[in-house]
Order: sequence, then structure tokens, then C-alpha cells
Amino acid sequence: MKRFVGIFLAVLIPCLFLISGCSKSPEEKRDAYLNSARSYMEKDKYAEAAIEFQNALQIAPDDAQTLVTLGEVQLKLMKANEAYRSFSRAAAIDPENTAAHEYLTSIQLLARKYDLAEKQASTILEYEPGNRKAQEMLAQALFQNGKKAEATAIMDELIADQKPLEATIINAVQMYMATDRTKDALSLISRGSSLYPDSSKIRFLASDIYVFKDDIGSARTWAEDAYRAEQNNIDAGIALARFYAAHHMDDLFKALLTELKSKFPDDPGPYLLESGVMQQKGNIDEALSLAQTARKIEDTTTTKTVIAQLLLEKEDLPAAEKILVEALEQDPGAISARILLARIYLRQEQPGKTLDTLDALIKNTPRRPDVAVPTAQAYIMEGKASQARELVEKSLQEYQNNAALHGIMAKIEFMEGKYKEALHQVNILAEHAAATPDTLYIGALSAMRTGEAALASSFVDSLEKASPESWQTLHARSLLALSSGEKKSAYQYAEKALALFPEKVQALTLFTSIAPSAITKEETLEKVKAACEKHDSAYCHMITARLLETSGDVEGALSEMKRATRLEPDNSSLYHALAQFYARNNMMQKAINEYEALVNAKPGDLRAATMLGLLNQNQGRISDAKKVYAYILERDPKNALAANNLSWILVQSGKPADLNEALRLAQIAKDKFPDDARIADTLGYVYLKKGLAENALAQFQLAAEKLPEEPAINYHMALALAELSRNPEARKYVEKALDAETPFDEREAAQELMARIGADKDQ
Repeated sequence: MKRFVGIFLAVLIPCLFLISGCSKSPEEKRDAYLNSARSYMEKDKYAEAAIEFQNALQIAPDDAQTLVTLGEVQLKLMKANEAYRSFSRAAAIDPENTAAHEYLTSIQLLARKYDLAEKQASTILEYEPGNRKAQEMLAQALFQNGKKAEATAIMDELIADQKPLEATIINAVQMYMATDRTKDALSLISRGSSLYPDSSKIRFLASDIYVFKDDIGSARTWAEDAYRAEQNNIDAGIALARFYAAHHMDDLFKALLTELKSKFPDDPGPYLLESGVMQQKGNIDEALSLAQTARKIEDTTTTKTVIAQLLLEKEDLPAAEKILVEALEQDPGAISARILLARIYLRQEQPGKTLDTLDALIKNTPRRPDVAVPTAQAYIMEGKASQARELVEKSLQEYQNNAALHGIMAKIEFMEGKYKEALHQVNILAEHAAATPDTLYIGALSAMRTGEAALASSFVDSLEKASPESWQTLHARSLLALSSGEKKSAYQYAEKALALFPEKVQALTLFTSIAPSAITKEETLEKVKAACEKHDSAYCHMITARLLETSGDVEGALSEMKRATRLEPDNSSLYHALAQFYARNNMMQKAINEYEALVNAKPGDLRAATMLGLLNQNQGRISDAKKVYAYILERDPKNALAANNLSWILVQSGKPADLNEALRLAQIAKDKFPDDARIADTLGYVYLKKGLAENALAQFQLAAEKLPEEPAINYHMALALAELSRNPEARKYVEKALDAETPFDEREAAQELMARIGADKDQ
């Protein structure tokens, strides 16, 4: 019996709790949720507070005030879209809920949706005509919409009050300055400084106006007066110190910083400002030391972000990444830290991590240039050029003069082979003196490819001034010389590029393409070997192997290729090249026997198994190749090379039933190596066979950017373009594929495609 008593009590106790819980009325439950939510808010636990507010709304969904408070919490959580929906629901339930309408207007102003903001502010004024805040927001919306006379007329009325708000005075002054009413602005500043004798903001605004008028003496007087007005305000002191630094008043700057450090020993601001000044002067070590001192005073996301920026300038990416991850753990809403971390992941060529880091910002503020640009770059890395284009085009609608957006659009146009469009973007930047070395480089290459030699030369000259011995400058100079028939000059630039940038694949490629016409094969080989000694890379050994093979040293070439595979054991292109080497040199059976023996002796040697699969595939022994790749994937399900090659075999089989498995395998390879050209080509081909031509084209574009001379990739580009009825573009790529000297299995199919789209042209 005792056993059953225990069971009975265990069942009974939960029931008692249920009965107790069920005894609460809906109103009591709602109040409990609201009290819990407010408690969480007091502790800055906004995610938990949001859940409790949503629980309360399940009981009383028409509670406008709870919706407004939920919207405020969602703003704290950087969920602007969700907050907007909450405020919209509140306004719909209670059309005269002023707080909801004011929040909606503010969000619309920030989102640059000035028509909606104008309508929203007008709604408030319909039932509350004297609402000064709504009048001011209406003026801001009108002003930004180009209705400047109407906007300033509203501000004129607002400042006619006996004592207008300080913020109203500041906004009116800024509107006056933007409409060339400098005299009115200064008159209002004088009045405002009398009405608000303790306002540093009004006085610093006056200082800015006199800087604009190039009257630095008066600007200094107003800035110093601003600090006197609020001597116990660290922000006012920092603002004055920043003024001194901007106008090279070094002694005053140092004296004020000393005062601020003594007066506010627990504030990191003076150290962060001094750090910024040291950074501008190029003294990164001193800047870093000052920022670290600031962090010891107060360990905030701001101090962490400043330190991370300085670590980036020192090219210490791991340390910068570590501190930014810590910053986001401390405050997930730290936007600057999030964007900076995303840029680090971009430099590390990790587009997936970039997009994950920016996820909340992409959902809420995708058109912000500092969000749109790194997001577009990550999309490009993943071969999603159409998504990158769509995002940048939308962002440009709101930020038409943003240089970074035009720069990324130039890259997209160039990558897609739209050289005239790329030139247009670069010209926009050049006209505003905003072109960076990267965009000037794109401009130079685009001009060369469209036959505009004079423009290309102009861009290269500008590039050389901006960045005299950069890789871009030397490469562009060399190509420009080649296009003009100046082979000696082209070689000199290529030789210098190789000496300075031996780690760059393009430098090796450029040099070995130009050198044979300027120096002997032996000299070319020696210089490439010297580059390999400076930077021991797989690509360098592959170039050396090619030179040795063409000189007849097959064994030497094979040795170099094997060194390359040891350096980069996961690089699928190296194994493909090695398999092709064996085929060219009639060594296939010998190689198959060698690698079969290795696999039999060491079943876990997946590199040997990989080569065996490739050799069988190259020999047309597809069944054997499939078995080997399946063998590899059983032991390593994420093996990119085996997944990619088995995917290719399956898609080539022509069986619709194999396409889903081919897609799964191609995506495994893509996830591991998002920038690999051959993997992108395989994934693109699978998409094409599944009828997803747009997706296919994006992958082929990525592959073509990496391997522009590869005939198979150019043929696949042509297939996708033809499928999309873009035959003129398709013809260019299939012609390029057929003009290539490199043999490829699909040449006959490419000739058939050329005949078909050529016939379309004739019709």
C-alpha cells in the first residue's frame, strides 16, 4: 500500500496546483503577466518582458496601452518591424492614442518614409491640433519631402511661442541654415542662448555655424561658452576638446584633456577622444593604449568596439574578432560592434557568418548603407549576385549619394560582365571625388574591356596617385601597357607585382602569361621559384609544375603538384589538375594502381581515395568513381570534394530521380567552400537541370569571376543565359568557350548551342 500512497500524492499535488491556477480570473492572470513584464523591464531583461506582454495580450488583445509598451520593448530589442506592427495595432484599436502615432511617425522619419510620416503627424493634429511635437514632426517630414517653405512656416509659428522648447530652437536653426537663412539662424541662436543660459547644445550649434562661415575666432568663443554653461557635463567638455583637436589647437586640447581626466576620473570619454586623435595621426599603438585605459575605467561595448577597430588597423583579426564577440554577448543590440564583426568575417571570407551576424539588421534596417554593403558583399561571395543587386538598388533609392553603395554596385556590374554599367557607377564616384582604389581599378579594367583607352589611362593615373605601388595599380598598369602593345613595359610592371605580392594568385598568373615573350623559360621558372620561396603556396607550386611540364620535366612537375596537394589537402581543384596531369602524360593506369595500393594499405587515407575517384572519373569509369566517392562520404559525410564530384556524376546521369540527391551533395560542398569556382559551377549546373535558371546563373557568375578562361564554365554561363532568353549575352560566353585552347568534354554540346542561338540571331 505504501507504494500506491506515493503515487497518489504525486498525482494529487499537480492537480492542486492546477485547481489553484484555474481559480484565477483572466483579469488576475493578465495583471500578473503585466507585473512580471514590468519587473523584467526594471532589470533590463527586455526579451523576457516582451514574452510577458505578449502573454497579457493573449488575454486582452485590444489593450492599446500594452501594445504601445510592447512596441517600446521591441525597439530596445532592435526589432523595429515588430515594434512598428505593435504601434500600428495600438493606433488601429485606439485611433486617438497619441503615443502610438508619435512612435509611428518617428519610425517613418528614421526609415525615410516621409510621405507616411507626414500623414501620421497630420492624423495626430486632426484630433489634437495643439500638439507641438506632432507639428514639429510634420515640419521635419515636409522638409525632407522637399516642401521646405511649408516646413519652415510651421517652425516659424513654433518658435513664436514665448519660450519654445530647446529642441525646437535647434531644429529650426538647422532648417534655416539648410535654406540659406543664416541671419535668421543666428538671431534665433542669440534668443535661444538667452532663454536657455545653461544650454551647451545651442552654443555648440552656434559654434558650428561660425565654422561654416569660416570665422574660427567666433566659433571658438561660442564653443568655450558652451563648456562654461555646463562645466559639470562631461559631454560638453568632450565637445570643446574635439573642437580644439579639429582646429589644431594642440596646447588647448592637451590642457583641457588633463582637466577632464582629473575632473571626471571615472569617465572613459577623454581617453577615447585622445585615442581617436592619435589614430588620425597614425600613432596606432598609442591610440590602442589609450583605448585600453578607457576600457579599464569602464568596460563597455563602446570601448570594446574602439579597441577592435584599432586591432583591425594592426591587422590582428583574431583579437578584434574575440573582443567584438564579447561585446555582443554583453549587449546584443550594439549595432557598431555587430557591423564591425561582420566586416571581419567578410575579410575572412566567411559569408555565412557575416549574414548570421547581420541577421537582425537585415530584417529591420536592410537599406542602411553600413548594413546593405557588407550584406551585398556576403551575397556576392555566396554567388547570389541577383540578391546583392536587389538589395543595393533598393538602398540607393534612399541613399542616392552614398559612395559605398555605388562602389558595390560597380563591382556587381563588373562581375556580371556589364562593363559600361560598371563604368557609369565609377564615373559617378569620380565626379564626386569619392572613388576608392578598388573602384578606380574596376573603372580601369571596364574601360579597357569597352575599348575606351583614354578613359582607362585616366583611371590608372588616378589609381597610381591614390595607391602608387598597390597590387591594383601594378596589375592595371601592366594590362594597359599590354593593350597598347608595350610588352616590355607590361613585363616590368608584372615583374614588380610578383616581387611585391608573391602571395597573390593574380600576380603569378599575370607574370607567367607575360614573361615568356620578354625573358627565357629558364628565367621565368627561376623567378617563379623565388616567389614560391617568399610565399610557399599551393598555387605557386602548381604554376611551377606547369612550367616544368612544358619544359619536358614531367617528374619535376609531378613532384611540385604533390607538394601543392600537401599544402592544401582540401582544395578540390588541385586534385582535378593532378588527375588531368596523369591523363596528359599517359600515366593513368600507373596512377590508378598507385592510389588503389595506398587505399588498400591505409583505408582511412581519404586523400588517396579522392585521387582514386578522380582518376576513375577522368578515365570514364563512372561506376568505379561513384563507389569511391560513396566510400569517402561514408567516412566523412561533409567531404566537399567527394560530395561535389558525386553530385556532378548524378546530375550528368540525366535521371530526374537523381537531381534531389545531386542538389543535397552540391550544397554540402558549397557550405564548406562557398567561394570555390568548380563547386559553384556544379551547384549551378544542378540548379539548371532542376529548371532554376536564375539560381544557376548566380553560381556560374561566381565561378566565371574566379576562372574567367575556363571553357566549361563559360559554356554553362551561356546555357543559363540562353534559358533566360538572353541570347546576345549567351553568344559571347559560348564564343569564349569555343575559342579556348583548353579541351573540355562539352565542346560538341557548346557548338550545338552556338548553332542554335546563332540561328535565332539570323531569324
